[in-house]
Amino acid sequence: MQIEFKNNKSDTQNKVVLSSILYIFSGTGNSLNVALKIKEKMPEFKIISIVDAYEAKEFEIKASKIGFVFPVYFLDIPNIVKKFFKKMNIIGNPYIFTIATAGGKIGRTFKTISKILTKIDRKMDAEYGVITPGNSIVMIDETDTNEEKELKLTTSRQRIEEIIKSIRINEKISFPTKKRTFGELMLSVSGKIFLYRVFSDRLFRVDKELCKQCGTCESVCPMHNIKLINGNPTWNRNCECCAACLHWCPHQAINNLNTKGVSRYHHPEISLKKMKSFSEGVKHE
Repeated sequence: MQIEFKNNKSDTQNKVVLSSILYIFSGTGNSLNVALKIKEKMPEFKIISIVDAYEAKEFEIKASKIGFVFPVYFLDIPNIVKKFFKKMNIIGNPYIFTIATAGGKIGRTFKTISKILTKIDRKMDAEYGVITPGNSIVMIDETDTNEEKELKLTTSRQRIEEIIKSIRINEKISFPTKKRTFGELMLSVSGKIFLYRVFSDRLFRVDKELCKQCGTCESVCPMHNIKLINGNPTWNRNCECCAACLHWCPHQAINNLNTKGVSRYHHPEISLKKMKSFSEGVKHE
């Protein structure tokens, strides 16, 4: 089956007109896997990178179904996703849904989205969560054991099938909300302080003895933030802390803060070729 990743930059007049659209953001492939599973069963969907759509600046979206798939960062949505929601202009009354992937809890993700959409007189018709293997390693190591990974992968496959059935019939469903615990509040606050006050892509370090100058980090970065200069990876201050470069480097030559020696992860059903194709917005088999 041919999978098409639509690069929004080529659309004229900043307008996207498709039958069904999946906008996604993905670093290690958890969210990309969800999107591809949906497209396998519902081939009418086109997959578009949220980053590419955002870089196209102002544009209108017209489709019968519009979905958003992205990971949860510190119990909330990634900053690039937040900025994209604030920019988009949806035409008509399509069925709109969001799928958030997370290694644990979903947190304030859907509350944040609801707050943004309320300002433009929109709301989600359906909210879904999918628990996937953890991939956060920069601030703290939240990767799973092999047994935990297998359990999460098995349950996530079942969950994705449930979501596909729900999307087919335009089911309206809200994600169950719970009052935040003190621990969740502290994680959310400390996470935002880390992302916006402590973390910087200037902290990435490349082991020159391990680096083969293969360009994998540049090609998988969903933010198009990495460039090879004289063969050496260089970060350009537009990082979302998705850790794609850390996890996909075939030689573990890239580190940030305390990641040296920490196990790497990417979704087992997402090949490097698929990840590169998504990041570059091209077609592949």
